[in-house]
Amino acid sequence: MTAIAVGAVPGAPGATTTVLALAAVWSADRPLLVVEADPDGGVLAARRGLHPQPGLVDAVASLLRGRCDIDQHTQPLGDTVRILVAPTGAEQACATLAAVDQERWMVLARGGAAPDDRDVIVDCGRLRANSAAIDAARCADVTLLAARPRLDQVALLQARVPALRHARVDPQVVLIDDGPYAAEDVAAAAGARIAGVLPGDRRTAAALNGEAARQRLGRSRLLRSARRMVADVLGAGPPSDPTIGSDRQVSVP
Repeated sequence: MTAIAVGAVPGAPGATTTVLALAAVWSADRPLLVVEADPDGGVLAARRGLHPQPGLVDAVASLLRGRCDIDQHTQPLGDTVRILVAPTGAEQACATLAAVDQERWMVLARGGAAPDDRDVIVDCGRLRANSAAIDAARCADVTLLAARPRLDQVALLQARVPALRHARVDPQVVLIDDGPYAAEDVAAAAGARIAGVLPGDRRTAAALNGEAARQRLGRSRLLRSARRMVADVLGAGPPSDPTIGSDRQVSVP
């Protein structure tokens, strides 16, 4: 199994959309758990028409009691995707995340008592070294940091990447939309690997976030790019199926 943490620099929308894009193209034969761990509060329950409970609060309470029955607290996000939704209030979200030490995050980020059964993607929101979700990133196999290829965002990356490394997190950068700087220039300035570029695709992003009718979006630029990132993260290399990114359709979970 693989655990991925996804965050963003300040002022860069994209962490939650990146999580949803990766989940939408995740391999159907690899069950996936999405954990919403944004200290600013969760948005996915409202956006995707899910119940606010059960969710992360219940799962953490279960862990603190020494149990690992995380599946009792998840909700379906797709046929093979389950989600732990965060509370909407920042105060409750921060308090919940603060109660999870690194050892318990290892259990939570690995999906509970049966870690080999599924992969995990954790939405960490705006990720910084002192974030309440930093231990989730420490437990992940890969941490992705979303930013736009603009001067202000590159400057933030130049400060944020070394700070996260000092906190024992080595992030890769996901560039969101177009900008005046090429990926290789951002990589050189930030001193970090570029994991991928997700193009601006408002139609697909709206569908992923529940702001538009769910559609079959296999040909969208956003999901084609997300599929390449998944293949890279999982070590599978470029997708070998010639229909991927062209004719095959993907339903938004």
